[in-house]
Amino acid sequence: MKRNLRMMMLLLLVLMLAFTGCSKPAETPSETDQPSETPETPEEPEESVLVIAVEPDYFTFDPGYAYELYAPMIIGVTYDNLYEIIPESDYPVPQLASGYEVSEDGLIYTFTINPDAVFASGNDVTANDVKFSFERAMNLQSNASALLADADGQGVVSIEAPDEDTVVITLSKPDSSFISKTTSTSYAVLDSAIVIANGGVSDVSAPSEDAAQDYLNNQSAGSGPYIMESFDPDNSLILVKNENYWGEAPSYDKIIVQDMPDANSQLISVQQGDVDIAFNLSADQIASVSSDSNVQVIPNATMTMGFLLMHNDPEIGQQVSDPYVQKAVRAAVDYEGLQMIIGEGTITPASFIQYGFLGALDPIDVSTARDLDKAKAFLAESPYPDGFEIDFPVSNLAPEGIPLTLIAEKVKADLEEIGIVINIIPQEWGGGYGDAYRNGTLGFTVMYWGPDYFDPNNQLAFLPGQFVGHRAGWTADMNPELAAMYDKIVQEPDDAKRASLLGEVQEITTVESPFVVYAQYPKYIVASDKLQNVEYSNVYRLDLVAVKTK
Repeated sequence: MKRNLRMMMLLLLVLMLAFTGCSKPAETPSETDQPSETPETPEEPEESVLVIAVEPDYFTFDPGYAYELYAPMIIGVTYDNLYEIIPESDYPVPQLASGYEVSEDGLIYTFTINPDAVFASGNDVTANDVKFSFERAMNLQSNASALLADADGQGVVSIEAPDEDTVVITLSKPDSSFISKTTSTSYAVLDSAIVIANGGVSDVSAPSEDAAQDYLNNQSAGSGPYIMESFDPDNSLILVKNENYWGEAPSYDKIIVQDMPDANSQLISVQQGDVDIAFNLSADQIASVSSDSNVQVIPNATMTMGFLLMHNDPEIGQQVSDPYVQKAVRAAVDYEGLQMIIGEGTITPASFIQYGFLGALDPIDVSTARDLDKAKAFLAESPYPDGFEIDFPVSNLAPEGIPLTLIAEKVKADLEEIGIVINIIPQEWGGGYGDAYRNGTLGFTVMYWGPDYFDPNNQLAFLPGQFVGHRAGWTADMNPELAAMYDKIVQEPDDAKRASLLGEVQEITTVESPFVVYAQYPKYIVASDKLQNVEYSNVYRLDLVAVKTK
């Protein structure tokens, strides 16, 4: 066989030589035949970048800790949840979950995980990652943890992972808003292998020894369409496309969120095209660009509400702890004037259930809401009939582009008309104010609130005994009947009955509460005319994945 193969190869070589000898010799190319230029190397596609200007309030992007207004905008695209809220609907839709079943008693939820889901690291998303993430958040006992367990430690009591694709969550009591809660970034699912390697702990039986926050402040460990490339506080945050993303690829290769607290700088930058979206412009600035053909003004209704807080503990709230003083303040506030400051589209809810939610009462008539005679009469019933002077710490934040210091100046002018003199004390959110607010040590202040999940049950945090109620020293024993409404509403599966109960809560708290809700803010976003789908989200503030170039 080998000999025959050699003979065949020799014969083939002879034939090839004979063919070459009969061929016309190749000509040497002349200089004129040479290519005039070296072929150009194809250029790589230009990187697509979206630049957003905001006045941020975030300082952490650890889902277990983050609780600021704009943090969900970042966490919402770097992590995935079991369910999410999309622009087309205010109702939850599956994200990591393929679906769920709930037991007849409303206590046990069984979720199936989408088998295609994968983390940015390349690790598969499993039921164990969900279990770890939820247990870690509960163990941290942060403000974000309140969404998993209420002030009494009730809520999620156990999470089991019987196999890689199944999660079984047991609640202590029925929760009519549980699926809506899973859209909150507090329920974001983390890559447990990465987080554990960087100090993450999920043991709920002992005080937390978790040390992963430093890592998660600057790097993400999720399965969302983007990953965090860098975070430079007071400068910028950069997100880049997740090359391992398991869903539809996002529109932009990179998103730069520029820290720009000065609204005038935002205005100039968006007009000049240096930024694509300006998020914190005032009503006057919005009006000044309404005729600029290079930008678009996008109006949005929001669930962001502003409120005054008067602490019920006399050692903290001092004079404003008195119920008659609280009634006097409520009657003295010029709601109509505040609406004019905030801008067109502002409304004032009857209480802390924002207009647009299930069971919300109609907004108040601000033209008749202020009654100085009634305010003075209430003050006369208090221990301070001639008025008083009190400190009024105010943070440097600006919900929906309106500085809280501006609101404080208006409140100061309003209350001086009935003899209450407030000393405005500007403070940095991260310089101690934020901790004081959350720890319930501020006596009299102005703050704002945006829902963590799209359901009116979210607002029940303002009831006595609940965590925002505690920030005002409003304990359950101060109004047991009202405090008991929390369980009644949360456990009511019938929406019509739930709406009726929510109405009762509002009727009570419009006259008796340490909170005075002064406005529900509109939101005007200014964006380049080249963009589309720039849509405000009440959960994520801005859905970065939805934004596209026309």
